[in-house]
Amino acid sequence: MKKLLLVLLCMMTVVVSGCGDKYAKEKEVMEKAEKAALAVEVPVVVMPDYSKKPKPTKEDFEKYRADLKKFIEVEDKIVAETRKSDAQIDELLKKAENDSEKKSLNEFKEKLHKNRIEFVKKVSKGRLCGDTFIVGVGSTWQEVEMVYGKPKGNSKEGKGFREYAYDGIVFEDWIGGGAYPPNHPKLLNWRSTHVQAVFVTGKDFISDAGVKMGMSRDEAVKVLRAKYVKKADYQKEELLLGKGFIPNTKDYFDIIIGYSMQDTKPYNIFPSYKDGKLVKYAIAPH
Repeated sequence: MKKLLLVLLCMMTVVVSGCGDKYAKEKEVMEKAEKAALAVEVPVVVMPDYSKKPKPTKEDFEKYRADLKKFIEVEDKIVAETRKSDAQIDELLKKAENDSEKKSLNEFKEKLHKNRIEFVKKVSKGRLCGDTFIVGVGSTWQEVEMVYGKPKGNSKEGKGFREYAYDGIVFEDWIGGGAYPPNHPKLLNWRSTHVQAVFVTGKDFISDAGVKMGMSRDEAVKVLRAKYVKKADYQKEELLLGKGFIPNTKDYFDIIIGYSMQDTKPYNIFPSYKDGKLVKYAIAPH
């Protein structure tokens, strides 16, 4: 009798709980595969820092390029695994029969995403510049994808430039600042390895310094000053602001040359304001 009651109790528990996790096996396989990919040892990459003395040598730069090439090869394999997981989850979401199953799958997807972010934070230390949004100037394209997902249809790539565009945030790179003509020899074998500029307009984004669209100039400057750390001789002890005005309007923008935080290298920042509120935030070389 006791055995029968236990069996009935177990059956009732299964019914009440929705028959357990329908996709438990699939999740287990994906999680193991991603954990294995993220656990692979990655080469140490040290970006030459031209703001310090003595200046990096040609050999320093060549070593950086070689190490970065190996590093990107490892990250390419990781991204291949993350894309595979995302595609599988999307297929399972299509098969999901109720909101509970969809919720469970989306929570699992978010769990994988958090693991990717932690990996990116760990491996990108020492490479990022200016202000960041987990990733930023100095990040590889693979790291951008691990944080923000596969680039959307409005992203661009061509001779001498690369762009990953998401709703409200855009990551860019270009050779020579975009100065070379289309048929210049340097463009033929050029391949972008990392981000050179970030442009933010989305209200849902908060930078790692704490800047958010819609802030007043005073609020944005206060936040930036609180996180500012001098790293190079050309930087001032206090955050230095320049101001420019957009012709025929009352709108303006700030020019911050060489902004750096505790964990980033100096880079330029250009906050733009409309009607006194921050509407565009650029971390860019010029």
